[in-house]
Amino acid sequence: MQRRAAAAYFVFFLVVSVAAYAYIGVAESQRPEVELDGAELSNDSSFTIDGQTYTVSNIHMSGGGGGHGGGGGSMAADLSWTNNSSQYTATVEAGSTTTLDNTTYNVSTDNSTGTLTLTAQQNVTQLLRADSAVENSLATQNGTEYVVYRQNDSLRPVSEWLPEPETRTFTTGDQYTYPAESGTQATTITNVTDSGATVEWTAPRQRTVELSEGGNLTLADGRYFAHFPDQSNVQVVSVDQYPQYQETLDAQSYFHERKNGIWGISILSGIAAVLMLGMAYLPNRG
Repeated sequence: MQRRAAAAYFVFFLVVSVAAYAYIGVAESQRPEVELDGAELSNDSSFTIDGQTYTVSNIHMSGGGGGHGGGGGSMAADLSWTNNSSQYTATVEAGSTTTLDNTTYNVSTDNSTGTLTLTAQQNVTQLLRADSAVENSLATQNGTEYVVYRQNDSLRPVSEWLPEPETRTFTTGDQYTYPAESGTQATTITNVTDSGATVEWTAPRQRTVELSEGGNLTLADGRYFAHFPDQSNVQVVSVDQYPQYQETLDAQSYFHERKNGIWGISILSGIAAVLMLGMAYLPNRG
């Protein structure tokens, strides 16, 4: 009698375990999927918004943690574009030197007058050679340098002999040629202090942001977010669809909870069936 009851329970729990396992396979086909309106973009795909072109690259699995569209990890990608009207600024520091038209200038600024002044550096050696009335080298007495006149060897302080240096003066709002990394750059002086002058200009700038599952970003005409339907593609869609996206994620979370519960039933029923089978072969008392 004991063995017949144990065998009956074994069959019961085995049927429950197999039925629960079978239902998991059927339920998987009912898993909620994120469906958004927007093109699926692969590596090197481009799209245009409000006249601005964006390019997707480097779609990859980043670390672990379970992205919604990418399986066992967190999906990521790069989105790049060129901002053709990006604003640049730089500072022309007082006390520095700069070169314009093959001439080197000393930089000075005056906050009270709002002026930036370039004073040309003078090549004393070249000026001496160009003046036939003086020797080609200077004489030094008591720490002061003098030019020596050929006719009578008389001396004159070099500071008094030198001609007035060339100067260039700029004020706020003036155009100024700034020596940028890519070459000289036409800029506008926007501010002058005693420590330097600020210049601004507009030029292209390459921009790149990282896309992540559900991550928000601002593009030309508004806010967007990213979704990875698989490991090879990404969608960049308007935040207007985010409520729909979040609703599907909530449904997926509920689906996984129910699925895990059924797995629990299948596993526990299988264990119970094995225990019942073992109990059927326990020796009888007496």
